[in-house]
Amino acid sequence: MGDELEDWKRYERLVARLMADQLSTEFCVTPNASVLGRITGIPRQIDVLIEARHDTDNSRRIIVDAKRRKRKIDVKEVESFRGMMEDVGATHGYLVCPNGHTAAAEKRAQSAVSIRLLPLDRLESFDPRTWPRCVRLGCKYGRVFWDGYPEISLGLVAPDGTPTRMTFVHSVGKCDRCRKFHVSCATCRQILYVPEDDDSDIGHQCACRLPWFWLASIEEDERGARSAELHLAIGVSEVRTVNRRSLSTA
Repeated sequence: MGDELEDWKRYERLVARLMADQLSTEFCVTPNASVLGRITGIPRQIDVLIEARHDTDNSRRIIVDAKRRKRKIDVKEVESFRGMMEDVGATHGYLVCPNGHTAAAEKRAQSAVSIRLLPLDRLESFDPRTWPRCVRLGCKYGRVFWDGYPEISLGLVAPDGTPTRMTFVHSVGKCDRCRKFHVSCATCRQILYVPEDDDSDIGHQCACRLPWFWLASIEEDERGARSAELHLAIGVSEVRTVNRRSLSTA
């Protein structure tokens, strides 16, 4: 398949992009996610996963199923999706399709599931290959999906002694294939890969070499569900969690 994406995968990425653009910054978005089923105990593939960005909190998980179909969504697909929601502990779900749904599907969806229309013609001007390439060695065709833009405000002193403040903007996100965290600095344009499963990792700085660094870790909630988390460490006292994604292993 190489660098090409089938139309159904492009449709999934488009849905993820639109979700990330419309959601509050309190939430982060992961395309092509994988979450461990609480009932089945097996990894469940999720087209688009929406989670709380800043805390180890899985109580507000939302999942999205992008169905690029020529026919309408029927009641069986809603029932299957609700089963998926129950298995991964999702509080709400979105079924996104280009051709609508049956009346029975709408009744079965009730308040837990929203069915949304996204016409196929929106794909005409959408190409995920314009996204930056994943910089992790071994990930050949992955593209980085940006879903957060943390800012850092830094107090500086000008050459004439005048105090001033500068704001530095970054993009944070994940690879759409290997799902690993990436950070891009808007100042030096460097893209960093930040692993969450390397105990020897002491953090990453971009070429600006300013007093902050990026580090990732694996955390657990009170139920034992694990998530990878990307942190921004500023100086020696401030640490912010700026991105998350649930893991498919216990």
